[in-house]
Amino acid sequence: MKKTLIFAALLLAGTGCMAQKANVRKARNLALAENADFAGARTAIKEALQDETTKNQTETWYLAGLIGYEQNKRELQKLQMNTGGKDFVLRGEAVLESYNYWLVADSLSQVPTYDKKGKPKYDTRTRKQIAERMVEYYIHQELINYAVEMNERKMYDKAYEAFNKYVMLPDLAMMQDKKLQERMPRDTNYYTYKYYAGRMAYQAQMYDEALKIFSELVEGDIEAVSAGEFLYQCYIDLNDSVKANEVLDHCIQRFPAEAWFIQNRINNLVNNGSMDAAVDYLDKAIAADPQVQYFISKGSILNLQKKFDEAIATYEQALKVDPTNAAIYENYGYVFVDMGNKLNDDAAYLNAKDYAKAKIEIDNAFRKALPYFEKAYEMAPDNLEYKRSLRQLYYRLGEEEKYYQLAD
Repeated sequence: MKKTLIFAALLLAGTGCMAQKANVRKARNLALAENADFAGARTAIKEALQDETTKNQTETWYLAGLIGYEQNKRELQKLQMNTGGKDFVLRGEAVLESYNYWLVADSLSQVPTYDKKGKPKYDTRTRKQIAERMVEYYIHQELINYAVEMNERKMYDKAYEAFNKYVMLPDLAMMQDKKLQERMPRDTNYYTYKYYAGRMAYQAQMYDEALKIFSELVEGDIEAVSAGEFLYQCYIDLNDSVKANEVLDHCIQRFPAEAWFIQNRINNLVNNGSMDAAVDYLDKAIAADPQVQYFISKGSILNLQKKFDEAIATYEQALKVDPTNAAIYENYGYVFVDMGNKLNDDAAYLNAKDYAKAKIEIDNAFRKALPYFEKAYEMAPDNLEYKRSLRQLYYRLGEEEKYYQLAD
């Protein structure tokens, strides 16, 4: 009786195994049929993926991935024949499905089985099949089309997944064959897609993923500057000012011609009240690359510090670099306006006689600003800020006719 029960148990186990192998074959037949039934194929393979007798077999996972691969392939054929195939979401999700299944299949293909002599064997055939189809995904860029669609729908987490899985393709262990690598170049498009993977991660507030991508890109040659800007912004969003400033310092060294990094570093120093440190930073930047914006920033800080003579000297240097820059003239004019305001504040408690003397000096300061504001407006008459600054000065100096001529 005991032997009978054991035999019956073995028979039942064998029957279950046969049933799941039948499901694998059924899934294959439904997916590869002329009139494919992809829903039916997925139902059949799902049971095999969960059953103890087949869930750890490379073939099961390979077949699961083949379903999505075939569905995408059929949709592409429709597109080529102009009979459909324009559903980027359907195609993209089919590709992602097969991609994820095939990663598991590849992992299982590296688990050895042993012959009678104990020699290990690996499923290299399946691995090569998967690798060849992964190359197709890289060339045809189905994941990129899907990522773009998800971005337009503001589904940034899914857009990130698709961009990121695309750029991961050349790095997969199964793709490390020289001939495969030659068919998967890491060209400008590759790094652009990697950058957008970071952008999508940032949009989805997946900061760890975004930081990883931008930290890699900022050390390269393609999208490096933009990556540095987003790397800084990630740390700002995370309220990590120390790391944010470290990024700025690093990028200032790497990209000395990019004023964006220096300007943000200066702004941070100014906001923290470190005016002298900000000026020192700008002096170094000017020595390396005398851009007009650096002179303007330095002059503005010196003006805030009431170091008017130094600010004037700075704007004189700026005009030697570019005498056609309207912003220099407007900022130069504000030195005299602020000088006049300070003189006015200092004279607030003088008696009438002394104030009358001081007012002459005050008015002279404001009048010195006038030619600079007029020059800025003359050079950029469509700039509303320049126009309003000039109007205010005309009003302050009592030149009513000119004031009304500049009415909005």
